[in-house]
Parts: sequence; structure tokens; C-alpha cells
Amino acid sequence: MVYKVNEIKVFLVDDHAMIREGLKLALNSEKNINVIGESEDNIEIVQKIIAAKPDVVLMDINMPEKDGLTIAKEIKKVNKSIKIIILTMMDNELYVMDALKSNLEGFIYKDSKIIELVDAIQKVYNGEKYFNEEIKNRILDHISSKGELEANYADPGSILTKRQKEIIRLAAKGLTSREIAEKLFLSELTVIKHRKNIIRKLGLKNFTEVVSYSYTNKII
Repeated sequence: MVYKVNEIKVFLVDDHAMIREGLKLALNSEKNINVIGESEDNIEIVQKIIAAKPDVVLMDINMPEKDGLTIAKEIKKVNKSIKIIILTMMDNELYVMDALKSNLEGFIYKDSKIIELVDAIQKVYNGEKYFNEEIKNRILDHISSKGELEANYADPGSILTKRQKEIIRLAAKGLTSREIAEKLFLSELTVIKHRKNIIRKLGLKNFTEVVSYSYTNKII
């Protein structure tokens, strides 16, 4: 396919300066890509992006205080024409489904090669969606092997017990496993087992991701 060669204005959102600098250097070396702005935090981020008028936003999913998917949805409410590609180190299919349902244009791993990221930017700028092959295959494998993705996505909290939601709620307030155990009259080992089961059920890597995911999907 032959793409339009107009200059593509890109806005970077990532809380790591080194990643932003690396992306900016690599993308600005492309003939038709110009990084016009960047942000490391959530302070008035939506207003900053709307004011900058980018064509494409590269959004880190794991931002402080408010995750990238939530920020992306807020941007879309104000200006649907801005294309958004989610950058992530997470490989959770539920996040991808959330991105799809929210009409975001792309989802790509942070460790992808720059040539793939450039291809993704060009494709979404020209009206296509971009989800790299590994992500597509993971979604298809999950659907075919478990047949649960849509059901879990429709109500992500349905796969968690009342006790597990309670533990997430307390952990989100900053309580340790020992403090949660004392508050719920459980053993610390029981709380640790619950935390491991929650991570496994949601397909996440750690409890920080669990808390972020739970806020995004209104589980707590």
C-alpha cells in the first residue's frame, strides 16, 4: 500500500526521560515524522495534547496516577481524530480488548524495533489499525483455547471473589499483606496466596498492574 507522505506530527507520553529521548531521536530521523511535543506526567496532559494538535500520540500504558488507557479515552472524548498508539511492556489481552473497544488505533510492545513503530505510525495515520503479530496471536490463542476473553472483558470483576476485590481495595490504599491480613482476620500467607491468584486470574505480572487495571475497569 502507498501511504500519504505528509508530515506526521507525533506527541510522546512516557514517564521515562530516556525512553522519550530515544524515541524522539529515532522518529525525528524519519523524513515524514516530526515529534512536536512530549509529556512525562498526567498534569493537564489531555489539554496539552489537544493544544499541540498532533496526528498521532504514542502513549505509555503505565503512567503515574492515571494509566495510559484512561488518558487515551479522555483524549478521544475531546478529539476523536487524534490517533493513539498504546506502548506497553504488558502482554495482557484484556488491555488490548480495552484498547479495541475504546477505538484506539494501535497497541505495540515497547521492545519492538523502531522500523515496526514507524510502520505502525504510518498505518494509523492513514486510517488503519495496528496490532503487532504477537499481540494478534495471543488474542486468537486466548479466545480459541479458553473462550473466555469476551466474557471476562464484559465484566472483568466477575472472575474475582468478593474477598479478592477487598484485598485489591486495601492494597490500593497502600496496606501491606500483613496489614491486610490483620484487618481481614486472615493469615498473612492466605493474603499472599490471594494476591498470587488475583494476578494469575487477570493475566497480569504484579500487583501494581492489578491495582491500575482494577481502577481502569471499575473493579474497585
